[in-house]
Amino acid sequence: MPAWNQRLTKSLHQTRNQPESRYFQLATIDGEGIPENRTVVFRQLDDADYSLVIVSDTRSGKWASLTHQPMASVCWYFSKTREQYRFTVAGSCFTRNDEPTLINKHWSKLSDAGRKQYFWGRPSSVRQNDAPLRVNVDMSQPPEHFCVMKFKIQAVDYLSLQGNPQYREKHWQDKAGNWITQPVIP
Repeated sequence: MPAWNQRLTKSLHQTRNQPESRYFQLATIDGEGIPENRTVVFRQLDDADYSLVIVSDTRSGKWASLTHQPMASVCWYFSKTREQYRFTVAGSCFTRNDEPTLINKHWSKLSDAGRKQYFWGRPSSVRQNDAPLRVNVDMSQPPEHFCVMKFKIQAVDYLSLQGNPQYREKHWQDKAGNWITQPVIP
């Protein structure tokens, strides 16, 4: 297990009771070259390929941006431990047509409130008269636009703000696929 993965696993464990530790910032580039940044909900770290996993909607800006440019950045700050992880990632998007087992697995983990969001309508579309967003459909199966996004970690920039001086290290893979760790000046 790479050193950054050990650190991240420890950070997640130490902050497991803090709801904000389940959110990170995802930055992508849209089709016009404009950076877009948003907060997303962390669902899983896939140790098989070192991917951060989230769920989303194929009608969203994230989908369009990653289709245009799969490279992205993630910034994740843990306030309790005062640690920041910046990841360079390659995004992949999966739908029911690509990976039905993966889709069903993540759909089954969502609460009813989480599932309802996928039936409100197209993300960023105009909301009529501030009407309540109600859902009166069977939510047992994911809609076609529900997707899973995996962000395969290519490089990690870790910073601990505890102590003086702070501690920072960079991680990347060599040509053989081995993870290299290099402490750097914060």
